[in-house]
Formats: sequence, structure tokens, C-alpha cells
Amino acid sequence: MEGETLDGRYKLGEELGRGGHGVVYRAEDLQTGTEVALKRLRKQVSDDPQLPARLLREAQSLASLWGTSVTRIHAFGTDPEGALYVAMELLDGESFEAHLQDLECFGDRLSSYNLLTLLDPIARALHTAHALGIVHRDVKPANLFLVSPERGGGVRLLDFGLAQVLGFEALTAENKPDGSPSYVAPEAWRGEPLDHRADVYAFGAVVYRALAGRAPFQGDSLADLSLAVTTAPRPELASIRPDLAPEIDAWAARALAADPNQRHPYIPTLWNDLIRVMMNGKGPSADRVRQTFRLPG
Repeated sequence: MEGETLDGRYKLGEELGRGGHGVVYRAEDLQTGTEVALKRLRKQVSDDPQLPARLLREAQSLASLWGTSVTRIHAFGTDPEGALYVAMELLDGESFEAHLQDLECFGDRLSSYNLLTLLDPIARALHTAHALGIVHRDVKPANLFLVSPERGGGVRLLDFGLAQVLGFEALTAENKPDGSPSYVAPEAWRGEPLDHRADVYAFGAVVYRALAGRAPFQGDSLADLSLAVTTAPRPELASIRPDLAPEIDAWAARALAADPNQRHPYIPTLWNDLIRVMMNGKGPSADRVRQTFRLPG
């Protein structure tokens, strides 16, 4: 499709990546002269006749999140084959997943200060969305993007509108989910209805991964992973991160609770509890946390 022009407006360039729902291209907006990221949804996804209207409604609701770290969506359309595409803000940099993998290759981990600095805008964006009744449903390191310093730096939360509209089907050990199952809330594996607390769990799992160098639960199969996520003891952090205060284990147990009623009820609750724990840590990074961050009240 490189070189083609969609709707007389978007001239496609190189492929930037692909995932469970589609392929992303660099494209030029011929009306404005700016570059955008154009995501072409797979045909089996686009075949839903109600999808365009649902995406439009979602874009209208997401307009209230512009100015946060949520990636901005510009337009929707269909290509000559009838597949739906989404034009969105073009980002240069790397995913949080790639950033963590680079650190882990050298046996390194994010410091408490760097983690709080990187993810604070994501916590704020999720809180704003939840207050508006919008749930992401697919929070994971691959959907967080670190913008290169040459483009202004910062972090973005990707695929917010798509995750909400495309939905999040109940998972079972026999039904492999799109994306990474390591950040899926226990209630999704059990086939229960989902609310914003599924995002709370996923965000807690992202934090755990960044601090520990691995996802909170592992399994040789989806059945094993499902069993671990829903029934295994909650994982600990203090033994592998002596720079953190011992309360980090209680934080992880609550953030990753199998019962959503036992979990942090909201993103700010989870985030402020984490800041409090980080303030009680040891070393230069904890010192910087105490100097930089403030807790309400």
C-alpha cells in the first residue's frame, strides 16, 4: 500500500508496525502537509457494520482527553478494499516495552524516581478517562510510548479509542487474547463484567514489570497463566528490590488483587500509595522522590 493515497488525503509511506488489530503506516496528510500515523484495521475487524459509527462516538468522547497523554485521533475512513483506517498523531521514539527490554538486557531496572516521572502522566490520563466513564481495557507496556527528546519528550497512552470500541472479550485458557495476556485482570479471565478496575490492575502490573523486570505472573500455557493470575499468591517485590521500602509488597498485593473489590478502587489511590512507598525507600532515587513528589492532604 506504500505510495497509495486514501480518501484523496493520506499518502501512505513506510510501515511502522503491526499488531492484533491492524497495521500502522507513516502517512502524509496532503491537506495540512503534516505527517500522521495511519492504522489500517484488519478486514475481519472492519467487517463490523457498526464500527465506523462506534469509532466516531468514541472519538467525540475522547476529545475531552486531548491535552492529556492520550494519543490524539484525527480522522476515520475506509480504504478501497473496505477496511477501516484511523489517522492519529505520529510519534517518534520507542515503546515502554522496548525501553524495559533494553534495561533488562543489561540486568538493570527502572529507579523509583524514573518510574514515577515516566508514568505519572499515564496515571493522570487514566484517572481523567475513568472520571468520564471511559475504560482503556488494554493497558500494557507496548501501549505506552516514550516520545524522543528531539520531539519534545514525554509519554503517550496508545490505542485508547480503539481498545474501548473494539471491546475486550472474556478470556479463558482456551481463548487466546489479542496482545499480551500478562496484564489482563483476573476478572477478565473469569469471564466477569469489566469496569475501570481492570485498568487499575493492568496499570499495577505495568508498574510491577518495570520494577521487577518481569510480569507479575507467568505460565507455560494460557491455562497455567490463567490459574496463576486468578488463584496464586500475589507476587512480592521487596526481596528483589532492596532499595524499596518493605511496604511495596503490601502495595503489590492490593494493586494486583484477584478480587477487584480488594484492589485499589481508583488509579489515584494506587498511584498515591505507590508514591508514599517510594518516599520511604533508600538511596539517591528515593531522595529525589521525596524532593519532587507531593501527596494530597
